[in-house]
Amino acid sequence: MLRKICIIVALFLGTNTVFGQVKFGVFFDPTITWLRSDVKDVIPSRARLGFDLGMSADLYFARNYAIASGISLFNTGGTLKYINGTQIGTKNGNVRVEPFDNVKFNVQYIKIPIALKFKTHMIGRFIYSANLGFDPMIRASANADFKDEKNAKVNDEIKLLNMGWHFGVGAQYSFGGEFALFGGLSFMNTMMDMTKPARDHITSNNLILRVGIMF
Repeated sequence: MLRKICIIVALFLGTNTVFGQVKFGVFFDPTITWLRSDVKDVIPSRARLGFDLGMSADLYFARNYAIASGISLFNTGGTLKYINGTQIGTKNGNVRVEPFDNVKFNVQYIKIPIALKFKTHMIGRFIYSANLGFDPMIRASANADFKDEKNAKVNDEIKLLNMGWHFGVGAQYSFGGEFALFGGLSFMNTMMDMTKPARDHITSNNLILRVGIMF
């Protein structure tokens, strides 16, 4: 189905196509994540450093256009301050969070992005690009650090599915042939509530620095 869509789009663009060419890459992306809340008694407290580790695949349907996808392990999270206190369910039972206590969440997702990628012709040894797309995610694990307990499993508090959108820019440096270094900067915003309790709506902003190799 994806190949048929690419053919139709390529014919519509009327460009010199390279349909079917796929370029793969591997990357390790340092990230900065900060949470957002829609209620006054749950306040984002601190940003968190994380990472996104995985493999990318660009399916070209025209010389300068591709469908960008891949799969990665996205490590994210952040710290929330509960002004009125709360109870959070863990694998070993509920943990009482006292008023004004912080809880640090560490969440890992399997991320499978789908985006439209635009790139320039080669300028010297560089190719510049931009991409815009969506980021479906499946929770792999969720842990939390409480005042008196660390690394508690809280899978029941974090929803299984999430969805984000992103915009990014980047550049790749060719060493000749297909091998190239690439890097970039992107912003990703999650659209769905991360947490299961209906009392609040927690989402995240993510600043992502991309570093990888293409082959």
